[in-house]
Amino acid sequence: MTMKDDSQLSDPINQACLWVARLWADDASNADHEACQQWREADPQHEQAWQQLMSLQTQIRSLPDRQLGSKVLRTRAGLSRRHILSIGGIGLGVSALGIDRFYASAASGTSYATSTGEIRHISLEDGTQLVLNTNSEVQVSYDEHTRRVLLLKGEVRIETSPDVRPFSVVSRDALLQPLGTRFSVRQSDNDCQLQVYEGSVRVSPLLISSSPEVIPSGSGVTFSVTNISPTFAIDLSSEAWTQHRLAVANMPLTQFVNELSRYRTGFLRISPDLHALTVTGIFSLDDTDRVLQQLTEILPVTVHYFSPYWVTVKPS
Repeated sequence: MTMKDDSQLSDPINQACLWVARLWADDASNADHEACQQWREADPQHEQAWQQLMSLQTQIRSLPDRQLGSKVLRTRAGLSRRHILSIGGIGLGVSALGIDRFYASAASGTSYATSTGEIRHISLEDGTQLVLNTNSEVQVSYDEHTRRVLLLKGEVRIETSPDVRPFSVVSRDALLQPLGTRFSVRQSDNDCQLQVYEGSVRVSPLLISSSPEVIPSGSGVTFSVTNISPTFAIDLSSEAWTQHRLAVANMPLTQFVNELSRYRTGFLRISPDLHALTVTGIFSLDDTDRVLQQLTEILPVTVHYFSPYWVTVKPS
């Protein structure tokens, strides 16, 4: 890679952005890495710009659900809006400026939230249907040109309604653009998961050098701010939570208990000695204590209550 000698690229931050884009490319060579290292060592300002960019990436990936990535971008020393635009312009995914503007507009939008164990069905003004899973929150911002949903935490299933205005979902890690579809997005501490039931969804992570990916019906994908995993086939029973049901087939019991814990206040734990057990069935999420009792009826386990809010599943 050779740097162009023009005023636009004379800024060390812009140069650092270009080096990042080059090194993230599939055909990046050892010579590219060596040349980047030489550029960093050629001037202290180059190394400072490089470290700023690496620190920015780390901060965005580690943001809690309720923090705004745009806030980090705005307050990061040495990164002006022009720098932010340059980052978005070299193929690192969604323009940070666009995310910034959305967060600003979403402040005047409508918020919807659920408490632990609550599942809520919502009809939006255009006929789009939302289902919020337990302990989740979204903010809806509609205007004459766009329809946008900001996923602040948790999980939402969305069935879009036809409209001339484009529809998009902004998660902590990516911009999602459904193409006439029904899909769900779940945001966890480390990444997000998309499952597409009808239509397709375009996924554009915030910081990634490759092109956005379109996920077709019947497929799911896990993604972070910098990565999209290979697609996997989804099980339509994964939508059962929208009807207050947890439908599983040969799910590891440890995973099942962790999933059930999302719908309970307090702490629900399972002994690691039960890692080899699996569970199959359809369980009501309206009464998690009843589900725990059912486990003792079908598996060699016992449920120990230290209190209603501290429960452990142990071998019987």
